[in-house]
Formats: sequence, structure tokens, C-alpha cells
Amino acid sequence: MRPRVLLADDHALLVGAFEKLLAGECDIVGQVNDGRALVAAATKVQPDVIVLDISMPLLNGLEAGRQIKQQFRNIKLIFVTMNEDPDLAAEAFRAGASGYVLKRSAAAELTTAIREVMLGRSYITPLVATGLVGSLVHTDD
Repeated sequence: MRPRVLLADDHALLVGAFEKLLAGECDIVGQVNDGRALVAAATKVQPDVIVLDISMPLLNGLEAGRQIKQQFRNIKLIFVTMNEDPDLAAEAFRAGASGYVLKRSAAAELTTAIREVMLGRSYITPLVATGLVGSLVHTDD
């Protein structure tokens, strides 16, 4: 079964590129360019996976993701962002992320992330995985 994917990024060029990249193995069920539109579209189309940016106008991706996960626990969130900060990646997972990919990652990494989350696993780009583990285990003594 092909995953139903909703795309959310405020850069139209990237959304178009994601659509072309994923069209071979996913059904793109919508595209939005801000967080409020994302929450509304997720409610309407109830995709399997949402590919979203963290930085979006009106409502950032982290908050939009939290709101979506409160209503629809089965929707998988894959954040695709320029931000390599492991603390932000940890925050994305606390907000309900199943995947975290950098925009500078290889294009094939997004399709890998979708496959992994559809199998019930999490996906973290190797470019931030080491820092993320450190961020998650760091405690203030």
C-alpha cells in the first residue's frame, strides 16, 4: 500500500521537489505552506505521513505537529529542516515526530525515512543522530 503523504513547507520550490521525489512510491494528498493550513489539511485528509518543516509562518511545525498528534496519533510526522541542533531534534520527537531529516541530506534519505516510519520505526538522519543521543541523555547535575 502506498503511503498517503501531506507536504508542508513555506518554500514552494521545496514542496514541488518533495512531490517529484516521492511521487513514485507515495500518494501526495495535499500541500500547504503554513502551520495553520497544515492542521486544517491534516484534519481533512488524514494522511499516513506528514513531511513538514519546523519553521513555517502562522504556526511553527513543532506546534502544528503537537496539535495533529493530539487528534490523530497514527499520523507519522517527518520533520525536514535546515536546523542541525540536536536539542531541536529532541524537541521534535517530544512533539510527536517519527522522523527527522536535514534539507542538506541526500534526497533518497526522505524516501528511506518514509519507509521506516511506515514500518513503525523512527528515523533520524545520521547527520544529527550522535548529537541527539547526547542531548537526550544529558542531565544537569
